[in-house]
Amino acid sequence: MANTNLTNQRQVFVEEYVRSGDHLEAAKKAGYKDTHTLRNQACKLRRECSDEITDELHRNFAEIAPRALNILSDLAENAESESVRLGATRDLLDRAGFRPVDRHEVVKDKSVEELNAQLVRLVGENGAETLISSFKSRRSISGPELS
Repeated sequence: MANTNLTNQRQVFVEEYVRSGDHLEAAKKAGYKDTHTLRNQACKLRRECSDEITDELHRNFAEIAPRALNILSDLAENAESESVRLGATRDLLDRAGFRPVDRHEVVKDKSVEELNAQLVRLVGENGAETLISSFKSRRSISGPELS
């Protein structure tokens, strides 16, 4: 899709650069003269057209996204390797917004009572008492009293 703010030559440069990733080759294909200053000119074009390059990349990714989704879905369902199926499933879930919570991101202050109640739910009353007494016997710094 052509950007109306660019000359035809610059638009060809943007499209070729996005296609190849090579700013020198893109400048040549856009019709810039292959002289000793081409490298500098190509770098300058890349810098000056950076917004248009970004826009073109986004358009290209938007066009290939449905196919990529189909490939991932097919891998998740039909790959022979269990690790490939698992990886594809994880990728699909991540991109759908169901990324697992990074334990380092969880920031919620809980009271001692809330922590005790959660521990009891996880390991039962006897297990909680055993863990807390074991923790207390090894504790070397002072802190809130665990019950």
